[in-house]
Amino acid sequence: ATDRMPSTLQPLLLFASLAFAAAFPDGLWTGASYDGIEAAEEAVALHQVEVLKQFANSVEEVKERVQKTAPGWALGIVSAVAGFLDETVQVPAVKAHAAAMSLAQAVSLSDLRPGGRPVRWEHLTVVSGDGTRLRATVAIPQQRGGERASFPVVVMPNSWALCVLEYTLKQQEWAAAGYVVLHYQARGWFNSEGLIEVAGPADVADASAVLDEVGKRAAEWRADAEAIGMVGVSYGGGLALLGAAHDARVKCAASLSGWGNLTRALAGQAAPNQVWFDILMSTSILVGRPDPQIHAMWESLVSAVVDPAANVDPLLAWAEERSPEAFAAKMCGRRLPVLVSNNAQDELFVSDAALMLRQTLHGAGCRVQLLINQGVHAMAELPSLAGIGGLVAHQPVWDETLRFMQAHLRPSKEPPPAGAQQGGGGDPHP
Repeated sequence: ATDRMPSTLQPLLLFASLAFAAAFPDGLWTGASYDGIEAAEEAVALHQVEVLKQFANSVEEVKERVQKTAPGWALGIVSAVAGFLDETVQVPAVKAHAAAMSLAQAVSLSDLRPGGRPVRWEHLTVVSGDGTRLRATVAIPQQRGGERASFPVVVMPNSWALCVLEYTLKQQEWAAAGYVVLHYQARGWFNSEGLIEVAGPADVADASAVLDEVGKRAAEWRADAEAIGMVGVSYGGGLALLGAAHDARVKCAASLSGWGNLTRALAGQAAPNQVWFDILMSTSILVGRPDPQIHAMWESLVSAVVDPAANVDPLLAWAEERSPEAFAAKMCGRRLPVLVSNNAQDELFVSDAALMLRQTLHGAGCRVQLLINQGVHAMAELPSLAGIGGLVAHQPVWDETLRFMQAHLRPSKEPPPAGAQQGGGGDPHP
C-alpha cells in the first residue's frame, strides 16, 4: 500500500494499522482468533502481534521512502514508531493504542493538537451486576512533577453499531486537557457480552457498574470520583441521560443526537419510521447480537397503527423505561445540568423532539443547554470522531460539550492546557 500512496501519508498508514490492531486484538468478530497471514487480502483479519511483526520487519524501508520526500516531523514520527516496534514485537494492544494516539496527536489529526498532558491508555473489562463483561478503554492524564491534582471523569457509551475506536480521538484530546475519559461498549455490541437491549434496565445497570469501576480505580487513575459526567452520541446519548437519571454519581450529562421519548422517535405522529428501523436492525445484526424482543416490539408498534384496538400496553411500558423523559423528575430533582444537542435535518431523532425534551427537563428543574446544529443524524458529531474534523465545515458541538463539562465538573480549576485546542480555530479550550 505504501508504494501507491504519497510518502507524506505513509505515517497515517502506520496510525491506521496500529489503531486497528488495538481495537481488534483478536480479530474483527467476537470469538475469532487469527495466527498469521496467508494472503495480502487477509491482512484485515491479522492478529495484533502479526500486524506488529509485519511493521517491525518493514519499518526501515518505510523510513527510507519517507526520508526522501516527507517533512522532518514525519520522519521523526516514523522513527519513534520504529523504536517502539523494535523494543518488542509482543506489544499488548494497549501499547499499540497509545502509540497510535501519540502519532495522531503529533500530526494534529482532526481536533488534536500537540501538547497538553501526557496520556496513558488502559484497556479493561467491566463486569456488570449480572456477570456480563463489557469492553472498555480509558485515557488517563498524567500528573506533572510534584503535582497532586485529581482529574474529572467523563464516561462515554458507544453509539449504535460503532466500535471501541469511536471516541478514541476525543479521549486523547480531552485526557491531554486533564480529564479521565472512559469509553465502554454497551452490552451486545462487538466484544462486549450480552444482548442489545436498546437502553433497557440492564444497560442502566451496566452504566452504574462502569461508575463502580471508576470508584475502585480512582486512586490509581488520580480520578475525582465526585466529578463524573456522561457524554454520548445517538445511542450513547440516550444511555448517558438514562445513566445520569438512575445514578446520582453523575454530575452532568450530554446527549448528542440522542432521544428523549423512544415512542415519539420511532413512530412520531403515529407513523412508524420503517427506513430507520431497517437500518438499525441490519447494523445490529451485522456487528452485534440484538435481543429478539426488539423486533417483536416493532411488530407490535406497526400493528397498533393498523389496528387501533390492539393492546399496546406492553409496548408503551417497554418504550417508557427506555425514554429519558420518563425519568425527568428523578434527574431534575437534583437539578442535574444537561446538554441536549440535535441536528436540524435529523429524520431519526428530529429536532422538534429535542425541543420537547428540553422543555420537559427544564420544567422539571434541570439546568438545560440546547444546541440545534446543521446536518442529518449525528453528522455534526461524527467528522471529529472520524478524524476529518478539519476537512469539513466546523460545527461547535464538541467545543460546546467540553465547555459544558468544564463548567460543571471543574468550574474552579485552572483551564485545560493550550495543547488541547478547538477543532475549528486553534484557541485553547476555556
